[in-house]
Amino acid sequence: MRPQALYRVDQKIGGAICWLASFLASRRKRMPEPSEWRRIAVAKYMGMGSLVLATPLLQILRQSAPQAEIAIVTSLDLARLARMLPVDKVFAWDFRSVSSALKTFLPFISSLRRWRPDVFFDLEFFVNTSALIAWLSGAPIRVGFHHAQSPRGQLLTHYLPFTPRHTAELFAGLAWAVGISVKSLPSLCRLSYDPQKVRNEVRSLPRPFVVVNPNAGELALQRRWMPERFRELLYRLLDSFPNMHFVLIGSRSEREYVAGVLAELANHPRIRNLAGQLNLDELCFVLDNAVALITNDSGPMHLAAALGTPCVALFGPETPDHYGPMGEGHRTIYKRLPCSPCLTPFDGKMFPCPFEIQCLREISVDEVFEAAKKVINRR
Repeated sequence: MRPQALYRVDQKIGGAICWLASFLASRRKRMPEPSEWRRIAVAKYMGMGSLVLATPLLQILRQSAPQAEIAIVTSLDLARLARMLPVDKVFAWDFRSVSSALKTFLPFISSLRRWRPDVFFDLEFFVNTSALIAWLSGAPIRVGFHHAQSPRGQLLTHYLPFTPRHTAELFAGLAWAVGISVKSLPSLCRLSYDPQKVRNEVRSLPRPFVVVNPNAGELALQRRWMPERFRELLYRLLDSFPNMHFVLIGSRSEREYVAGVLAELANHPRIRNLAGQLNLDELCFVLDNAVALITNDSGPMHLAAALGTPCVALFGPETPDHYGPMGEGHRTIYKRLPCSPCLTPFDGKMFPCPFEIQCLREISVDEVFEAAKKVINRR
């Protein structure tokens, strides 16, 4: 199911169910302290980058409650990535279609209730269904984000507002909301991908290479820089770095778009289009071994940052203040126009741009090329 359709269903149907459930929800007088926690659930259902940005919170929880088992609650699509994180268990709900969502919902909730979490951290910003799942899990402590016009807060025992901070800081703030001291933000956890699942043809990619990601994922396609500018950038990089190879990535559904970005460069001997050809372990291997990643604001940007690979990251409708790559050595390009950022959790990131994505059109090939040169030369 497409993200836009999911958002509409959640706001109308999920919101109504949350409102009805709020009459049954109660705040228990006795809530277990972190020293008593035995099972901690951390839920994030959409956005591979956001799931990676949850790893500082996971470290805080592990340090504060070392006796507890920590589980990620997520979608079936993100389950493999969740297993690369420092957690003990993964619960996955399959909502790839309406029929699969309905068919798997009750078994998914039943498995959560049998596990009996002591605390449930809901990392979705204003998704009603995620708050409903937290309540249905039976967890006595339910922590998440809330705003005054949303019905979801009635199902939470602790909540925070959405504030102008980096997303990793917002997630870590949920620990503070239940009384855990958060003095500093841990760095991202390195992803524990399996090299045994990387095919020989991927292992033997010519080196050195730079990864280029002209995609932005289905959550917000308007984050994509213009394809003709990516192509011009590749021409210039090929000329300036005669020994460098370039690997383009993307999902299976993005392969045709990536081919259109390359156009006449598709058969260049130093360019490989691997969009739609990599499993998650192979994607991590490629990002881990790259000199750099040149990318739109997207999930692979956060995977690369977690693996220690520097990024040249292009931001337009969203802001690096919320989603910039964490760590050292990155270069972000963002114009900070009066209309930016226009993609926010308050409208499901569905704002219709009246300015023809001027925030991205103002990013020139020259400045991306200069930023890429500095990052590549440093490596």
